[in-house]
Amino acid sequence: MATKSHQPDPVDRTKIELICLWRALMPHEDNDAIPKIIALILVGLWSAITLALSLEGVDAVAPPYYGLFSALVFLLVGRLWNIEVERLLPTSK
Repeated sequence: MATKSHQPDPVDRTKIELICLWRALMPHEDNDAIPKIIALILVGLWSAITLALSLEGVDAVAPPYYGLFSALVFLLVGRLWNIEVERLLPTSK
């Protein structure tokens, strides 16, 4: 007898993950806006630095702690994203 999986279909899961990414970066009525604003500022700053480093016409030098800054940005966005996933997807623990 086969058991039925409670995992959503991959297309639905992809849609939910995209919604969670949007909710992780945009302030909304369900949570505090301060962490979202800080995350948006950090992602914008990280994007500007990364873009400047990758363009040939821009004479940019990598900041001394660029790797650590990148890790911090990804950690923060990942944690905010996980919080939104936990809110939207039912989990069985």
